[in-house]
Amino acid sequence: MAKLSEIGFSKGIIAETIISTYSAEGQPNAAPMGVTMQDEEHLTVDLFNTSQTYRNIKANRCAVINLTFNIEIFYRSAFKETNPNGNLPAEWFEKSQSVNAPKIRMVEASIEVLVEHLELMASRGTMKTRGTLKVESIQATCVYPQAFSRALSLTVEAILHATRVKALLSDETQQKRIAKLLEVISDCHQVVNRVAPNSSYSLVMDDLTKRIEGWRNLK
Repeated sequence: MAKLSEIGFSKGIIAETIISTYSAEGQPNAAPMGVTMQDEEHLTVDLFNTSQTYRNIKANRCAVINLTFNIEIFYRSAFKETNPNGNLPAEWFEKSQSVNAPKIRMVEASIEVLVEHLELMASRGTMKTRGTLKVESIQATCVYPQAFSRALSLTVEAILHATRVKALLSDETQQKRIAKLLEVISDCHQVVNRVAPNSSYSLVMDDLTKRIEGWRNLK
């Protein structure tokens, strides 16, 4: 089995992943989440208590952590409304080998984990839970090294900020923070269009910008 350090994790550094889980009713779900390596056998993740991922992890005490460079998977799992009928395609998922959670078929690596501990915590007045996850297995495909483009990291950054914008829009006390987030997203958009024009990254950024405008108009 591969080690966490062999697939890009470093102790104490947040890695951007997609966590997939089953609901209590067996419905697959996936959402981008930052996870942190504690050691070669443990990861931690901070979950909003209002999120579907938290409810699923609390119910089943397990998950799959998916790693991918595919920005479309990242975007469509972050904003379910970008998918037909607002649901991720069922064909994206397959059963994992060792835990009661789905994994995403098209990713470069997947980490099957069990929940060892859930700890309630407060962050900026919002209730979160920190989960300590025990690695059960790691599957990784053999892929060529990837040439690095700023477009990938900038698009991921914009998507993550957009999830915060969507959650905070109705809170009048958070308007200054929203304005700063929107400024960062705009800067990301400009750079992506410059370094990766007419690419999957620029298409995602264009769509994301339109969606943000739609949210603000509905406010």
